[in-house]
Amino acid sequence: MRILLSSVGRRGYLVKYFKQALGDAGEVWGSDISPYTPAFRYCDNVMLAQKVEAADYADKLLSLCIKNKIDMVVPLIDPTLEVLAPQRDEFRSKGIMAVVSPAKTIEITFDKYQTYIHAKQAGIATPETVTTIKDALKLIADGKLSWPVMVKPRKGSASMFINCCHNESELKLAFQNCPRPLIQEFVSGEEYGYDIFCDGDFKPVSVFCKQKIAMRAGETDKAVSVNDKKLMDLGVKIAQAFPMFGPADADVKIGKNGPMLLEVNPRFGGGYPCSHLCGADFPAKLIALCKGQKLSPDIGNYPAGVYMFKQDEIISPTADELKNIAGEHGPKAV
Repeated sequence: MRILLSSVGRRGYLVKYFKQALGDAGEVWGSDISPYTPAFRYCDNVMLAQKVEAADYADKLLSLCIKNKIDMVVPLIDPTLEVLAPQRDEFRSKGIMAVVSPAKTIEITFDKYQTYIHAKQAGIATPETVTTIKDALKLIADGKLSWPVMVKPRKGSASMFINCCHNESELKLAFQNCPRPLIQEFVSGEEYGYDIFCDGDFKPVSVFCKQKIAMRAGETDKAVSVNDKKLMDLGVKIAQAFPMFGPADADVKIGKNGPMLLEVNPRFGGGYPCSHLCGADFPAKLIALCKGQKLSPDIGNYPAGVYMFKQDEIISPTADELKNIAGEHGPKAV
């Protein structure tokens, strides 16, 4: 079996997890736009890809997968999911399992306002959210919202353009400087993250939960696993409300009114290693699905108190290795 991790970037740990799951029964390939991609160091083979924004990205990726006899492609960044979601059936028709949730789920989860609406309809608590300053000020005047409030992009990642506003002037400035902004209730409390796995019928198979200790660039940097029944029940409810395929992560905050859903990301989350250390092994589950095997639910079957800390790693590829990746002329200095 050959597995391609697209936009593999700095996720060398995911390459290692997939290689461990495969053993000697296959290869893990990686693709990205730059020969300087750190995770390439751990891949069995690599390919340079064009930017996701290219109009023919999905067609080119499918051609590369067919040419290199790829059995499964695992997109690791949000923009790729949006592009590939409408092409899931096309990949399947060529015998390639694209690990992408239904297009409607991608549309909802990548828009924080749609996520808010969908969660409310499913009976899941979520911070009050509006899309205009006028609506926010009215809720504040009516006592249904209070300062501070959060301004963030409807579509965003890595915590970019997020601002906490304590008055109207700060709100107007942040709103003006944020791309496609929304205004959201500020929730004070501990933040938790879920790693969720759903099968081919979009049914939850695994739900793992961790408390976030520290973040870096919008990604979980330190965490500890928790196994609380109420939190597990909420994780299952989230998984059932958002039809997903394969790995996903979801963020909640526990404030004075209990846990509230912040967002859902239908892909491997940055905090996944914590769940992997608890025995999640989502790569092995994906391999099983690719082989046509059925999965048995293991929800809640993991230890609490498992810590995960990330650290940087130094990688030193040779000039010849970089030349092999970049082609005849080699990579340019940057």
